[in-house]
Amino acid sequence: MADTAPDVYTDFVKLLLDAEAARRTALEQKGTGVITTSGSLVTLLFGLVAVITGANTFSLPGASHGWLVAAIAFFVLSAVLALLISVPLPYGQTDITVNQLASWWNQPPQQAQAAVSGVRLQALTAARRMNAMKAWILIGAVVCELVALIMLGIAVLRIIGSS
Repeated sequence: MADTAPDVYTDFVKLLLDAEAARRTALEQKGTGVITTSGSLVTLLFGLVAVITGANTFSLPGASHGWLVAAIAFFVLSAVLALLISVPLPYGQTDITVNQLASWWNQPPQQAQAAVSGVRLQALTAARRMNAMKAWILIGAVVCELVALIMLGIAVLRIIGSS
């Protein structure tokens, strides 16, 4: 049996909504990755500073202090931004009551498909808006992590240069 135009469009709208759900999952997983790397790098940085400052013959050069503090601040900011990606946001969920469903139950199939597609399109609009917001937050988190890595590199170079 050949699909009708309403069948094709209803399936297409569902595929678009499914793609946004997959995008949401991917963004949240990438946010978790940023949290993990920022946390690991801060932990290593604190370990490095503890080892260096624990040595009797070594003192951390003053020129590296500001860079290390800034690197830690940017790693923390990166992790905070990445955490925001996981905050539950309204994604256009649909609330349909039993009474509403009963009133629609005997509609012709094409009218029902149009109604379902309309609800899905509203959910798609909300999902795209929320995913765009999460994507910008993720970009901010990654940029902060990159800035932190650059600052950490500068601090390490200053420590090496003063030895």
